[in-house]
Amino acid sequence: MAGRYAPKAWIGAGGMQHVYLAFDILFERNVALKTPKDDAGAKRFKQSAAVSAKVNHQNVAKTLDYFEEGDRPYLVEELVPDTDLFSVMDGKLPYLPPSTCARIFHQLAKGLAASHSADVVHRDLKPSNIMVVGGPEFHDVKITDFGIAKMAEDEIGQWAEVGGATSSKTVLGAIPYMSPEAIHDFRVAKKSSDVWAIAAIIYELMSGELPFGTGLKSIPKIVEAAPPKKPSLVNAAQFKTLGGQIYEIILQCLDKEVAKRPTAEQLVKLCEALCYGTSHYSYGTVTDLPGITGRIQDDKGKTLMWHPKCFYGASSVKVGSRVWFGRDSGQPWDRAFPIVKALTK
Repeated sequence: MAGRYAPKAWIGAGGMQHVYLAFDILFERNVALKTPKDDAGAKRFKQSAAVSAKVNHQNVAKTLDYFEEGDRPYLVEELVPDTDLFSVMDGKLPYLPPSTCARIFHQLAKGLAASHSADVVHRDLKPSNIMVVGGPEFHDVKITDFGIAKMAEDEIGQWAEVGGATSSKTVLGAIPYMSPEAIHDFRVAKKSSDVWAIAAIIYELMSGELPFGTGLKSIPKIVEAAPPKKPSLVNAAQFKTLGGQIYEIILQCLDKEVAKRPTAEQLVKLCEALCYGTSHYSYGTVTDLPGITGRIQDDKGKTLMWHPKCFYGASSVKVGSRVWFGRDSGQPWDRAFPIVKALTK
């Protein structure tokens, strides 16, 4: 295609587009090839590509090219060879510990600050629009679909103006992360709404719950903007300080008064003040229950020790339980910390 791109496989579909794996023959690399699902989306695809191409930052997936072929537009984007935040969490992890949330918060704030400095507003930030480098290892995160998100304007904007029930996945997926001002007037892009959205995402990651609930029933709570409760998970001694600091930043970002919220650039500074580790994360299986300490075997066969107080949230495990954890070097075994009991279906 375009004398340069060789499609290899269908990766998946978002609310507005199909995504394919393609090979860039000129530069000999794999890329993500995106095209709108319908003709209505096609009308705005070129504009969206031009918008997203303005942003160049490590924590934003790069827009590389745009072309049209066979009356269809195509956008070429940096391929993040793992998966999105929704897929990493869904049915696998109930929540993430404060140290991981602090790092993700910081990375998202930096990506957002870069986009806002170029006067680019995302307007549809949610876990499915955040790519995770390394999947459950959380090496890095990248915000994607800055331009494509603008295509949701017609669908979400029409719902916000007309109101009523909806079955649209685009609308229902966006609502939990929408700010009060976005619900009142989604068609006007506001940087403050992006700041609100990433705070709502981090609250969900740290607590396992959305700050204002799900679906249409959450709308009155979002409009009221009553501060969400502090997650009880952060009250454990090893998580209390950092968890409380993150919660306070979240509350600032979820302030109903736009003027009281930090800008993305100010949010970067707030996150820079947080003290968090950069653990290497793994999945593993509990092999021994503790006398004082127990044992975990990671998926590469290496043994680690663990202590019940190292769990974030539920710690009732048995031999064979799946866990996700960070690790610190030690002899004769590495130490697992923090630890999250994985979900099982």
